[in-house]
Amino acid sequence: MIAGITVWTTFSALFSVVGCPACAAVLWELFKRHKRGNYVTPNDVFMINITIMDLLFLLFIPLGLFNFLFWLFQPVQMWSDFLYDLNLTGRPLLTACMCFDSYLAVVHPVFYRTHRSPTFGILMAAAVWAITLAKGTISIVIDELNHSPWAMFMYVIALPVIIICNSSVLWTLRKSHSGRTGLHPMKKKALQIITNSMIVTVVVYLPPVVVYIFGPLIFSDDKMYDCYLAIPILVMPTAGSAIMPLLYLGNMRGFCSGI
Repeated sequence: MIAGITVWTTFSALFSVVGCPACAAVLWELFKRHKRGNYVTPNDVFMINITIMDLLFLLFIPLGLFNFLFWLFQPVQMWSDFLYDLNLTGRPLLTACMCFDSYLAVVHPVFYRTHRSPTFGILMAAAVWAITLAKGTISIVIDELNHSPWAMFMYVIALPVIIICNSSVLWTLRKSHSGRTGLHPMKKKALQIITNSMIVTVVVYLPPVVVYIFGPLIFSDDKMYDCYLAIPILVMPTAGSAIMPLLYLGNMRGFCSGI
């Protein structure tokens, strides 16, 4: 199984090196933005929480890889299994929350303006943390679940929400701004969030789900399936923890320069 493990360890280490400073930069940008007195939106709350999850996960990757390859300490492996759920559970659920918030802002703007409050974001983020910690604890107790379709269970829940919300936002923007120039800043921000989530969905979320559903049909031998599909595909969720903060930083700086 050296091929799959080589791909997984190499790219996991690379995304950790790239993603950690990117996540730290996102948190710093958000801190500076709100220090200037900007209103804290539910989407800001979701972005802060998803970035914290990504940073915790990426910071532990080097230690987890060394343990997997050389040390083989069981307590470190248990922590690694636990923290992987920040990436496999918390990240897709928070992405779905961000897309739903953008859906309300664009498709139901009157309702959103009257009910927009960071309290909603805080409560949703707290619920996601509770689900993530619970699933991570189960992953420690039953280690076999980490190498089964159970690992992708939250993806199956989050993906329909992401796709439906994204499609609704794009359709609404297309209808309401056909033939016009320029977008309201709130809708422009929502469009940026939707674009980011679409990129992450296609690159990060869909491939693991497809592999875990159809992979056994391609390789009937369990070792071949693990080596060439199941283990290497775990790189894609890790890639999301580096791609999302980079996209967010690019959008934030582009948005600020356009004001």
